[in-house]
Amino acid sequence: MYPYGPGAHHWHWHHGPRRLVWFALGAFAATWWIKHKEERRAWTSHCIRAPVQPPVLTSSNADADPWSARGVTNAINGIPQEVSQHMNDWSDERQRMAEISASAGDKLAELSEATLDTVLTTVEVLKAKLAEHRAERDKQLEEERQRKNQNPPRLV
Repeated sequence: MYPYGPGAHHWHWHHGPRRLVWFALGAFAATWWIKHKEERRAWTSHCIRAPVQPPVLTSSNADADPWSARGVTNAINGIPQEVSQHMNDWSDERQRMAEISASAGDKLAELSEATLDTVLTTVEVLKAKLAEHRAERDKQLEEERQRKNQNPPRLV
């Protein structure tokens, strides 16, 4: 009735605690490994660079005009002149990119048109060659028929 002999049912609980010990050992090792990896990742991921310091105000009347403390005197609508110059540069760049895009589109259209012309001429040449080959084949078949008609096979 028992697969391991008549006395095997007494040793059934003998394997349980040993398996439980190995399970606990494996769980402990997995937990330690995960914690070790997290600790290493936390140790290497933080920034070591020193924080950025705010600029030192050298002017005595820094409270009167915040832009003069940074050396910017001409501000338009609260925007420093350097920033407005950047905005002009960006708009010029945007306009130049629009012109380049338009010219690239025109060039692409010309290129695709030239490619289509080339493909069409190639197809026409191939069609002409095919017609030539067909005419030659028909001519050869006609010659073979005429030869057979002139010299019919002898049935002896």
